[in-house]
Formats: sequence, C-alpha cells, structure tokens
Amino acid sequence: MNCEVSKDYMMKYFDGERNDIEEVRFRQHLKNCGKCSEEFNCMAEIFSSLETAGTIQPPEGFEARVMEKVNAVESTRREQSSRMLVLLYNAATVVSIILLMVFVADIRQGGIAAAVGSIREYFGSFGGIMAAVFGVVGDMFVLLFGVVVVILRVFVSIVKTYYYIFVVLAVLLLVVQRLYVLVEAQDGRKS
Repeated sequence: MNCEVSKDYMMKYFDGERNDIEEVRFRQHLKNCGKCSEEFNCMAEIFSSLETAGTIQPPEGFEARVMEKVNAVESTRREQSSRMLVLLYNAATVVSIILLMVFVADIRQGGIAAAVGSIREYFGSFGGIMAAVFGVVGDMFVLLFGVVVVILRVFVSIVKTYYYIFVVLAVLLLVVQRLYVLVEAQDGRKS
C-alpha cells in the first residue's frame, strides 16, 4: 500500500466506513511508514479532543434574538418593497394621465404641439393637475358618448333602410315556430 491509498483509508477509518481487510492493510502500512503513522496520530488527537469538548450551548435567548433580527430585516425589506410599489404605481398613474391628455388634446386640437401646450397649461399648478384630470375624464366621456351616438345612428339607419327585411324575418320566424309546434303535435298523436 502506498501513502495516497493510506490517506483514503485513514479518512475511512475516522468516518467509520472501514472493513476488516482494509483496516489490517492500513495498520500494516502505519507500522512501516512513519510519516503516515505520525499523521494518523495527529488526526486521532484532533478527533479525540473534538469528541471530549462536547456540544457548545448557545447563550440564553440566543435564538430569540436571532429571530428578532431576522424579522426586523424582513420587515424592513417588505417596507422598502411596499414603498417601491407605491412609487411605481404613482409614476404609472402620472404617465397614464399625461398620455391620455396628449391623446385627447391631439384629437381635439389636431397636433402634438397643441397637446404639449395644453399639458403645460394643465400642470401650471396643483389645481391645474386636478383640472387636467377632470378635463381628460370629461373629454373621454364626450368621446365615448360620441361613439355611442354614431353607433346608434348607424343602427337606426340600417333599420330604416332595411326594415322590410326585418319584418319578413320576423314573420318567417313566427311561421317556422308555428310549424314546429304543429309537427310536435303530430308526432305526439302518432306515439
């Protein structure tokens, strides 16, 4: 056995993973090799001193203090995360309002330059911000109302133009329904 194999056997010996044949070969090598024997004795002393030292008990309340610090760190991290979310939410709201104002101003006045001018006018003061928000909301309602009116006009126009088709379809529906009832009654008598 060489010294390299002996070192593997030495670790197996201290880990308790040895068999009888390996232990005999290892002991024989230790008798013949002073260097490995000295290393084995040194490691044996170290492991022996570790076993006699026993387990070290933490001071009273150590776990509670550690958990308090962990909870404090987690609480701080949650607060920072919450602040960041609120900040991002507010930023997204402001950007959304600005984009809506640009959109509405562009539709109403026909240009980006006019929209930027309107934004400057709206954001002149805090009251201007509220006026901008209400202005944008009002403009959006006006636009939506306009869209609904256009859709209703188109619908009424279609109905006026093609009313006779709707009347014929309604009459056909009534006839088909009446025929269905008669067929069902005939099938009921045959059964």
